[in-house]
Amino acid sequence: MRTKHCILAALLLCLAANMGASENGGCKLELKAEDSGLQSSSGKPRGAAVISGDPVTVGAFRLRFVDAKTGHALKPTKVTLAYGWKWLEYPYPEHAWGAWSDASDVIACAGTDADVISVPQFEVKPRGWYNGKYAKFPFAKKPSFSGIDVTVTLAECSSRVTIKPGDAGNLQGRTAVVKVDCHGQATVTYEK
Repeated sequence: MRTKHCILAALLLCLAANMGASENGGCKLELKAEDSGLQSSSGKPRGAAVISGDPVTVGAFRLRFVDAKTGHALKPTKVTLAYGWKWLEYPYPEHAWGAWSDASDVIACAGTDADVISVPQFEVKPRGWYNGKYAKFPFAKKPSFSGIDVTVTLAECSSRVTIKPGDAGNLQGRTAVVKVDCHGQATVTYEK
């Protein structure tokens, strides 16, 4: 009898998780920067971050996809959002004082049946794996938010566009319209 209750509870938890996923367009954290295979120059995993920048909260918003040439609505098979930041990496080949490197946390929205996807609120926590003298000299160089890379996968192609940091801060409750061009550059505009 106790086993049946445990199974029922597990099924209810799965159902609740799936309901939450459908409410936010099926979007969920797919990969954290620390889990992406990021390695040091010695070939070892970097481990936990040692420096943080100011966190940035990107409010919940919607993504709509249209064909750049025809204006017709598109229904992508997968949408990936990489919430990115830059951090000072040292040592870095050919750069005596280190160089800015990119890192990101990746959110994936799979099985999209609609031409509009609801993206949940996400807090970007810029972080880095070097906090030595070059992170402070000649001025402070903390990790900082660099924007959201949106990759749209269709049956015939993939396209990518970047939402800039200033635009990302104003997305709360708005719709970002991605104009997909399979043979050129995708663009993004914003609606209320």
